[in-house]
Amino acid sequence: GYTVLHRPPLVPLFELPDDHDKNSNPNQSYYNELKSLGYVGMHRPPSSLRAGENPDKLRKFMHNDGCCGYTEMLKLHVYGMVEHELAVHLDFDSLLLRPMDDLFDAMLGKGENENNKLPLAKLPRTKEVDRTKPIDAAFTRDYNSVNSPRPDAPVGYQGGFLAVRPDMHVLERYREVLRTGNFLLGPRDGWGGKVGGFYGDVTFQGILPYYYEQVAPKEEVAHNEAELDRCIFNQMADNPRKSTYKFPRATPLDAKKMGFRDTNICRDGRKDCSDTDCQRIHPKDSFTTHFTFCKKPWDCSDGNPGTVASPTCLSLLKEWYGIRRELEDWWLLPPPNNDLSAASMNDDGLSNQHSFYWLENTIDRVKQSRRGSLDNAQYFGYCNKIETEGYHRLVEPDGQRPSSTK
Repeated sequence: GYTVLHRPPLVPLFELPDDHDKNSNPNQSYYNELKSLGYVGMHRPPSSLRAGENPDKLRKFMHNDGCCGYTEMLKLHVYGMVEHELAVHLDFDSLLLRPMDDLFDAMLGKGENENNKLPLAKLPRTKEVDRTKPIDAAFTRDYNSVNSPRPDAPVGYQGGFLAVRPDMHVLERYREVLRTGNFLLGPRDGWGGKVGGFYGDVTFQGILPYYYEQVAPKEEVAHNEAELDRCIFNQMADNPRKSTYKFPRATPLDAKKMGFRDTNICRDGRKDCSDTDCQRIHPKDSFTTHFTFCKKPWDCSDGNPGTVASPTCLSLLKEWYGIRRELEDWWLLPPPNNDLSAASMNDDGLSNQHSFYWLENTIDRVKQSRRGSLDNAQYFGYCNKIETEGYHRLVEPDGQRPSSTK
């Protein structure tokens, strides 16, 4: 199984007032619950305070920026995980499809010509990667957030994926950027008057490109970041062209029936963007996916029917349900030979076998959760209908068996 590791930064991103109660945590019960399930966790200071708790203008402005407001800045703490050679941030609605060994080897400078194996982006804003040095950070850009596409338009980093070599000096520079608060409005020119004007520009998706394009010392060996092919890493099955619809949409199979169509405008500012048509990429060719345009598996998504993205989305969603099934089946495994003798116990009297579903009532509930009526081949029995209410939630595990259980 996987262990999710968390490490608190040495300092909060914003200074905390003297009267801040560091022990106050309304989510303590959730923290304890996750810890009991095997997660390794530590509390971390908040990245910023809620609007109204402090008169700081930047914090207030962050409150409703992008998808998640000021909480997006928590992702910067990935730089503080300095006990690890590498750290990867993935949004909760992401899924690993294949091992990322080639990326990790390239970032650590291991092996000959490992960088040559990386699927790098080749777009107008893409910076040349120094293939003779380790890579400091790897990311994808969010071209869907660009308001007025052109080759030199500012483009945010996509907030669902970031791989870095942790460095407290880098984290401290982000803190200095936040303390300075040099984000320009009227017009919305953004960080340093150069990086802004797109979705999420005040928080994570804007501060990252500002750091790497304007702040990071160019002479540092560590300043070597790589923009990855967004169809391969952090795959969202997005359309590279603008739509006549007011929001980004997949290419319709029948434009008249759907009521919108593709335009000839590429979101990255090029004349031809057919090489980044992620909506047509099969999951076997991607390393990670991010459920945004395909919508969430726990909403029993229909996968954008009537568009060219539908086969890709349905395949990605099916991967998610399949992995949920594998997890449940693993939790249902009994101890080897049902051996609960002292030899198979750890010091706490618990079985070393991670058999999380063992109470009869729990096993019955797991079986019931697989009896949904909606297309069992696609949804593995976890859905009754297309919407959140139709989803059968994962049954909470029982934990490890105590030695007294027969």
